[in-house]
This record gives sequence, C-alpha cells and structure tokens, in this order.
Amino acid sequence: MTLSKRTILIVVSTFIALLFILAVTSDVILLSSYATQEKQGIETHTKHVRNQIIDKLELLDLAVADLAENLSATALPRRLTTPPQNLLTEQYMRTHRIDVAAVCSTDGHLTTVKGFDCEKGISTTVPAPQQQALTELLSHIAREGTIKNHGIVNLAGTPLMISIRNSPENNTDSQVIAAVGWFIDRTEMDRIFRATGSTVLITDLNSQPPATTLRPADELNLKSGKIVSSVVDKDHVSGYFYLSNLADQPSYLVQVVEKRMLYEQGKATIAYIIIALLLACAVVCCVMLVFIRGTVLKRLASLSDKVTQMTALQDISARLPLSHHQDELNSLAVSINTMLDALEAAEKRVRESEARYRLLFERAPDAIIIIGMEGDQAGRIIAANQAAAYQHGYTVNELCSMSIHELNTDETNKVAPGIFGRVAKGEWVQAEIWHQKKDGTQFPIEIHAGLITIEGRSYTLGFDRDITLRKMTEETDHMYLEQIRQLNAELSRQAFDLSAANSELEAFNYSVSHDMRGPLTRISGYCQLLLEEDSSATLDIQLVTYINRIYEASSHLNDMIDAMLRLAQLTRSDFYSVPVNLSLIAETILRDLVSAEPDRTVEYRIEPDLSTEGDQRLLEIMMTNLLNNAWKYSAHTHDAILEFGTIPSHSVPVYYVKDNGTGFDMQDASKLFRVFSRLHDSNQFNGTGIGLATVQRIILRHGGRIWAESEVGRGTTFFFTLQPETDSPTAL
Repeated sequence: MTLSKRTILIVVSTFIALLFILAVTSDVILLSSYATQEKQGIETHTKHVRNQIIDKLELLDLAVADLAENLSATALPRRLTTPPQNLLTEQYMRTHRIDVAAVCSTDGHLTTVKGFDCEKGISTTVPAPQQQALTELLSHIAREGTIKNHGIVNLAGTPLMISIRNSPENNTDSQVIAAVGWFIDRTEMDRIFRATGSTVLITDLNSQPPATTLRPADELNLKSGKIVSSVVDKDHVSGYFYLSNLADQPSYLVQVVEKRMLYEQGKATIAYIIIALLLACAVVCCVMLVFIRGTVLKRLASLSDKVTQMTALQDISARLPLSHHQDELNSLAVSINTMLDALEAAEKRVRESEARYRLLFERAPDAIIIIGMEGDQAGRIIAANQAAAYQHGYTVNELCSMSIHELNTDETNKVAPGIFGRVAKGEWVQAEIWHQKKDGTQFPIEIHAGLITIEGRSYTLGFDRDITLRKMTEETDHMYLEQIRQLNAELSRQAFDLSAANSELEAFNYSVSHDMRGPLTRISGYCQLLLEEDSSATLDIQLVTYINRIYEASSHLNDMIDAMLRLAQLTRSDFYSVPVNLSLIAETILRDLVSAEPDRTVEYRIEPDLSTEGDQRLLEIMMTNLLNNAWKYSAHTHDAILEFGTIPSHSVPVYYVKDNGTGFDMQDASKLFRVFSRLHDSNQFNGTGIGLATVQRIILRHGGRIWAESEVGRGTTFFFTLQPETDSPTAL
C-alpha cells in the first residue's frame, strides 16, 4: 500500500473514529439528559395526581364534618333506624362530590346509606355487597376505633376513599358515626386522565402483588411517602405512590403511566445530529484529502525518489535539495541531510576505530586468539596477534592455518570441550591450562575466554597469558609462607610468655607497693609525733630540719606508690565504650581548678560539643591529668591561657590541650611519657611523674596516640587521637 493510500485510509479512519466517539458521547449525554427530564416530568405528573386525591380527601373531611355537626344538631336517638333524609340530599352529595354516604350508630348498626353518581348528577342505590362491606367496616370502627379519620378501603372489590367522623359528644346516647366516600373506579380514572393527560392504574396490595420492577430502595421511598419513577418498557414510563388505609398502612399502589414522548424526541434529535456529523465529516475529509495530496504527498514522493536513488548508488555524500517552504517536509529534508552528515562522520569514525582496534590487537602484550565455533570453522584459529605467535614459536600465518587442539596438550584437550560448552552458553571462562610450543615445550597459561558474534557467526575470543613466572613465584611464596607460619607460632609463644611476665610484674608491683606502704606510714607517723609542738621544742633545730626532710620524702614516696597503684589498675580495669562529651568534662575540670585557686588570672577556651566514643572514667582521668598539667606549668605565667579543641582536615579527630606556660626543650620529648620521668625541678613544680604515662596508656587503650610540641618559655601543646588513623597526622 502506497503512502497516499495509507494517508487517505488514516484520515478517513480517524474521522470515522471521531464520528463514532461524538455519536456515542452525544447519545449518552443527550439520552441521559432526556431521561432526567422524563423522570422529572413523570414525577411532577404523579405528584399532580396525588395532590388531586389529597384535595379530594380534604373535601371529604369537610363534608363528613358538616354531616356530623348536622347529625348532632338533630339529636337522634341511639336506636333510631330512620335518620332525617334531608341531611343526605342530592344537593349535599353533588356539592361535596360524594359517591356514597352512611350513618352508623355507636353500637355498629347502619342506620342509613345513600349513593350518588356525580357524573350524571342522580341518586343511585348502593349495591348490597358494598352495603354489607360498609356495614362491617363501620361496625368494626364502632367497636375498635381507628388510627386515622380518612383513608382508602377495599369496598367489595372497589377502592373507596373514605372519611369518618363521630358526631360531637354533646349527648352520649345520641352519638353516631358519619362516613362519606369517593370511589376510585374507572370513571374516576378517566376523569383524572382528562384532567392530567396521564393514565392511572390502582392496585390493591392486599389482594395481589403489584406487577412492577421496583427496587428495594424505591419501595422504602414509597413507604416513607415519597414518589418514585421507573421505566416500564421502551415506550412507557411510570410514577408510583402509596395510598394508606385507616390503619395508616400502605393499602393501594397508584401507578401513573405515560408514553416516553420526550425520550423518543431525544432519539430523533440524536439521529439528526449523527446525520449532520456524517455530512460534516464527509466534507472535511474531502477537503483534507485534497489538501494533503496536493501539498504533502507529492513532495513526499519527490523526497522518496531522491532517497531511493541515493540508496541505490550507496552514496551518503549526496544531499537532498531543500525547498523554500519552511514547513515540516523541509525540516524532514534538513533532518535527513543532518543524518547523512552524521552517518558520514560515523563511517569515518568506524574506519578509524577499526584501525585502532587492529593496532591494539596486533600490539597487545597478551596473546589474543579468535577460534571458530560453527561448521567447518569449529576449532580452527581464525585470527591471532603477534604476541600469540611469539608465545608459541610460530608466525601469525602459521597459527591461522592451525587448530587450537594442536596448541593444547593432551590433558588440555580433555577439558577443552567443557570450556567451549560454557563459552557457548554465554559465560566468560577463566582457567589455567597448558599449551605447547613449536619445539614441543609445554608451559602453563591463564585464559579468559568468551563468546563473540561477528557477522552472525559465533566465535570464541581468548586472552592467553604465560604464567610460568607466576607459578614459580607461587612456589616460592608457599615456601616463605611456611616460614612465616613458623615465625608467627614463635612470636605467639613469646607474646604469651611476655603477657605472663607482665602479669607477674604487675602482681609484683602491687605486692611491693602494699608492703612498702606499711613502713612508710610508720615513718610518717613517727615524724609527725616528733614534729608536734611539745616534742619539737626539746629537739635541736638541725634535727627538726632532718625530720621534716624525712617526712616530706616519705610523703613523696607514698604519693608515688599511689600513682603506681593507679597506673597498674588502668591495665586491669574493664573497658566500657559509651558516647562521651569531652567539652563538658574539660569545662568541669577547669571550673574546679579556678575555684581551688581564685587568685590566679587564667583564661580558658573550650571548643563546644566535642564528643567521642570511649570509656567515660578513663577519659575523665586523661582530661584531668592533661588539664592539671597545663594548669600547673602555667602557674608562673601572667595572664595564662589554656585551650582545648580539635584540628580539622584529618582522617580522625585530632584533639589538643594547649597552654602558654613554662614549656620544655623538644630534645627531651622522648622522656615525656616515661614513668617517674620529670623534665622540671620538683622544687619548682611538684608531681610524681606518673600523670603523662597514665594519659598515654589510656589513649593507647582507645586505639589512639599522643605527641607534644613545646618551646621553652612559650608553652606546650599536647595532641592526641582516640581511634586508629588511616593516615598519621603530622605535628603542627
């Protein structure tokens, strides 16, 4: 099918589809609208019919009220069987449009009954069955009473709208029951039809079920006194309402039936609309087809001829001529020319890429071999690079005339089918196999082989690497690894011995410290006794000086023992890692130091919210020793400044404690963290030499490290980390 025919088919199909959519849409919308109007119309007419019946009931209520009043005025005896006839005159019946009237005594005896034909204006005789039914009704009412004063009853097969009233209770002996009624018979239905134009049907709910298809929801609405409507068949629509009896129960279903004239008009309107749409679409289709054929299809045919000519000549350097029309077809010609430019450039890049890949293939350091997998090429070497030829001792041409099985050893040829099978499934296979050179020498190679497709045929692309040296290295490494395992075992044994020795040393230090504390306590006690006021007065001054020195030395030694015990406890204590706020700890320690020496002028700077993970108790001991150390060695500095913060741009946080105090010579930095090592005179700065050693052990338990920078007279800065570092920070 040509483009012209396809275009015509598409245009016509599109308009037919649009016509169908418009027809369906208009059908649905208009029919829905007409159905709504039809529903509203039938419900309005039904309401009108019901209002006529209600109005008639109100007239009956007025008529029976007048009759009851007149009967009361005559003061009839209770057992009187012949009431005054002047009360039920033809004038009375005609005026109130009453079909039947009756009077009953309170003991249920029907005293009189009279019928009247309102259409003819003459009195009639009430048939005996109707009189009997009326007598039973009034007798029942006289005995039992009634809920309502008016309603509809079935009087011997004829529906009767009846209104009942007792005469006023002036005299109990003269009370009677008056009843008037109006038959809803065929004559009355014809009258309603003439008045409203609607056909009325009435059905006794007690004698036969209504022949309707009302929904349960509609029946509920009817019982609540509402009017409902439904479609009877394709030609009629009905409205429904209930009439209640004297017990206020639905007794009759009134059905108002009308023809669906509005719906038929709607269908005719839709037919006219569809015909108009058909004509309009036909005209539009013709105009569009003429326009498309004259302005689009001819130019498309011209472009198609030129493209066909270029394809036949396989000349992508040619270009389509452009027209002066600035429209989509001209843009199409521009796009085709742009595509030809891109194809020409792509062809050039493909040639260059092919040359590059050929160069890479030839110059690759690893051997590359392409092996056929189909037909007569199965197992044949299709292509190989220079590295493959050098590796096997052949020329490239010699390799390309051989089968891969000639390069494999006998053992390799046994596993080769499995390797080719995995490759055929699309798997890239890595394996170590053996090849043999032209001179028969066998050597190990590592292959990486996978499936490639060239011009629809499957090949195996293999990358081979000589691993002779690697195998030799692996054997050497295996020998060295065995030696390393032996050395590790020896180191483990020595580490165990060292741990045992450390445990014994700690136990020894703890025992010695406790054994020394007793004599030191006695020496200090005796010195205190000798230095008391009564004793020191009898001693020589030189002797008192000696005793003071003994007491100070024993106190210093006791402090050193306490420090040794604390240091030993650090290595044995449990480690509990929790989040710790170092800034808060530093703030608390410095505030206590300032409170202890309020006369000193010290400014401290703490970087806020410095937190870490670690043992809360150990970190408090560490911060206490570092800040006490800074506080102590800045005691002789006017306007001392203490700082605690971090250094940015490191793999882990680097914290520092800085002071501008005495400082020390960096040549002595190696002694800084030794136990009992002091860099200053104890007469100038007191201490045990344990504090910084304690700090170092706590930091090591956290996986960090500590170092210091100082300058004599300029102060000291301690840097420390609390977790392992990926790159060691340099001292600043």
